[in-house]
Amino acid sequence: MFGLFSNKKEKKQEKQDHPEFLKLVEKWDAFLYKMETRFKESLVNAKEALFENLEESDYDINPTMLAWQGIKSQLMAMSDKVDATFDDKVLPQMLEYKEHYELLDEGAKGTHLREDIIFKQIDRFEIELEGEISTRFYNHAVSFLNGDFRCTQCGGKIEVRKDIFHSHYVSCDYCNTVNTFTPSDKIAQIRWVVDNIAKLKALNEWEAMQNAENEFGDLQPPSEGQDNRAYVKAFEKREQTTRTFWKKYFTERAVYLPEYTETIEHDTDVKMKWFYEERKRELGF
Repeated sequence: MFGLFSNKKEKKQEKQDHPEFLKLVEKWDAFLYKMETRFKESLVNAKEALFENLEESDYDINPTMLAWQGIKSQLMAMSDKVDATFDDKVLPQMLEYKEHYELLDEGAKGTHLREDIIFKQIDRFEIELEGEISTRFYNHAVSFLNGDFRCTQCGGKIEVRKDIFHSHYVSCDYCNTVNTFTPSDKIAQIRWVVDNIAKLKALNEWEAMQNAENEFGDLQPPSEGQDNRAYVKAFEKREQTTRTFWKKYFTERAVYLPEYTETIEHDTDVKMKWFYEERKRELGF
């Protein structure tokens, strides 16, 4: 009986370095490389297509954003294809040569592509894309409004530089008459583009926050009595970068929506409330 078991193990060992197994590994690596390349090319093509869509629609931003959601779904589906290919095609063939637990590294290759490349790059790309689309829309809206806004007294052209979403007074540079600027219903309804612009301007802070989050997530919570200094330090870095992001975001938002200038600190504190509750729960301070 023991001899039979030993014989099977030796045969399994012989299969591990079989040329056919090595070919499977090469094919799997080539597939992952192809999917990653296709994914990155798709991001570039998506941006170009959506910018064209915005211009062709005469800067009607809603259809462009809807188109992006459709493209995003297709990009996310690429991660499903990676999983399905490994589970349904690659793994069954590799099991002819190795045990399941010996193939964890091969499965991890797909996990890396899905989670560390596709998911993370889509998150960053979305902030960048929606911010750039919103900036183009905003600049076009300002240019369009300025073309039609003239002084009621002298007829001189008046320039609206900021706050296109609210009624406010603007002085004429020619005769000093105070005019009232009133946004159209269409403009007033899409003030949400400011959120996208503010996120884009805080992109570096967002990336620092994500990195700190990942570093903290890689640490195991210390058991009672263990040295927790590294854990506390990582938590504090996460806290600092999160607060820095939100403060930058609200500061940039106030540039376009001045009524929020006085609430930057308050709004930041509100966003951090859950964080302080977690800190008290996890670290006791």
